[in-house]
Amino acid sequence: MKAVHRELILFDVDAENAEDAIRQIGAPLLEHGYVRDTFIDAVIQREKEYPTGLQLRTMGVAMPHTFGVHVIAPAVCVAKLAHPVEFRHMGEGDVRVSAEILFMMAISDPKKQLETLSNMMGVFVNDEAMIEFANARGTQELFEAARRYIG
Repeated sequence: MKAVHRELILFDVDAENAEDAIRQIGAPLLEHGYVRDTFIDAVIQREKEYPTGLQLRTMGVAMPHTFGVHVIAPAVCVAKLAHPVEFRHMGEGDVRVSAEILFMMAISDPKKQLETLSNMMGVFVNDEAMIEFANARGTQELFEAARRYIG
């Protein structure tokens, strides 16, 4: 499955907080027809109940997502933020993570959700991959890293 598309790579996103980041990063998914108009609000609601922030060895990230009913076609939107935004930690909601990069997943098939999340975790524990994401100096470099490591 080709999940990474050039129009879904965002660089230098200036977000005020986690909800603003989700709204800005969800917009291209909606604009390009990957998700339904219910997707962004559903991601925000799900993030409140099941936080997705992760503190990696190299940086903080978040992978906001929601249920397949809100998705038209599978995709991953990768966004490097202009400055870190605070997300609640996955599994430890009282812990905060300063996320620098967001990987917003639009997963249409519920059976593939666990597989996709597992694949993303494999990328997150790959320090070389995450350093490449962190060092990307523009949309093209971010896109190349995303294609190489996510698909």
